[in-house]
Amino acid sequence: MSVVKSLKIEAQRLFVSLAQQAGLQAENYACKAEWIKDDRNRLHIVQRYDQAGGASVVLKYAQRPVDQEEFSRVLDAHHNAHAALAGSNTNIVPEILSEDRQAQAYLMRYVSGETFLERCRNQEDHTPFLRRAGSWMSAFHGGTVQQKRAFQPRFMVNHMHKLAGQMKNGERRISGQSEFIPYAENIGAHVGAAEGHIGTISAKHGDLNAHNILMSDDTTAVYDFLGADNAPVAYDIARFLQSYTQMVGELDDVPKGLAVPQRAWDAFFEGYTLVSADDPILVFISKVQVLTDWNRMQDKSTLNGIIRLERVKKIARQAFA
Repeated sequence: MSVVKSLKIEAQRLFVSLAQQAGLQAENYACKAEWIKDDRNRLHIVQRYDQAGGASVVLKYAQRPVDQEEFSRVLDAHHNAHAALAGSNTNIVPEILSEDRQAQAYLMRYVSGETFLERCRNQEDHTPFLRRAGSWMSAFHGGTVQQKRAFQPRFMVNHMHKLAGQMKNGERRISGQSEFIPYAENIGAHVGAAEGHIGTISAKHGDLNAHNILMSDDTTAVYDFLGADNAPVAYDIARFLQSYTQMVGELDDVPKGLAVPQRAWDAFFEGYTLVSADDPILVFISKVQVLTDWNRMQDKSTLNGIIRLERVKKIARQAFA
């Protein structure tokens, strides 16, 4: 039996079990859509189950890697975010209806809509979508604020210096590293007012990208949280805005010293209110995010991979100008 067929059989078994746990009649549902991730490190399946005249649900099952502690952290982060936004009708996190932490599976309510990325690709004006993304993030961070704390950039600076050193001595190789190395070595010169700046600490999504935000006409929903960590709010903002910029942002609008198109930056902060658009921590972390994404790029052979790398290089030239 193939790995994928075995995965589907186990997913169906887990759906029946989780539906029963949630008080649903599994026999009334049918799987109408599915997505599978099968690579060296991960074997995941996501299925949408529909019932006639009723609400749909989504099953998520991670067969590989087996890491129940990390999976539990993911569920905890999702539950915490759902609770933080429970009072909002527009900014939401889908409710988890039942879960099996040992099997690494859970069942949640289905939320309809298009991803943020799809909306941007289908409409020339991205302003309303960026504003709505900012509003969701502001509500999430605002509902999970932990403390205010002085920002210390030395760990990021040291990490970038370490990467540059590994590339120079041959321990690590990435595409375009001759251009990457000077940026990484000089990252300390871009800290500026970020060092010691009092930043806002909240729960962190961990992987807030243009695929993980789902928008309908009335709601903005986010899913696929990573572990329940706290961090400066700038981490999520930088991750999201860099994802947007690399995939659909107008690169000719990226000003010197910034890593995001100016109009997109302004639109996002029409919705986000916890920190200002000139927050020095965010400006610095946004530049670090460009290098982080560049360093992690794995797709070096496909046309999409080549195009995205060239876009990242162009963003870096503006950010570090």
